[in-house]
Amino acid sequence: MTDRSSLATLFADTLALSLAANAVIAVRLTKMALGAVDPNHESSLMVSEKIDAAAEATFAAARAVAMGQAHHAAGRAVAVYKRRVDRNLRRLTGG
Repeated sequence: MTDRSSLATLFADTLALSLAANAVIAVRLTKMALGAVDPNHESSLMVSEKIDAAAEATFAAARAVAMGQAHHAAGRAVAVYKRRVDRNLRRLTGG
């Protein structure tokens, strides 16, 4: 894969992540406003999920660097966040 295509892939993955994250935020806030989920529990969950995701993404990026694949570090971190955001969207939408 060329540097240009790697950068394009990273851009596309990051864009997809940002769109999915916005969807999660919208669904979460709507459910909280409508009383469909307990706001206190959901808020606590948001914080713990962010801490866990940051730790996992950092580890994934560090592992790539340690294996001599520093050029994959950002993509591996984005992939961690994308999996977690997708999981949240499925949980919140029942999908």
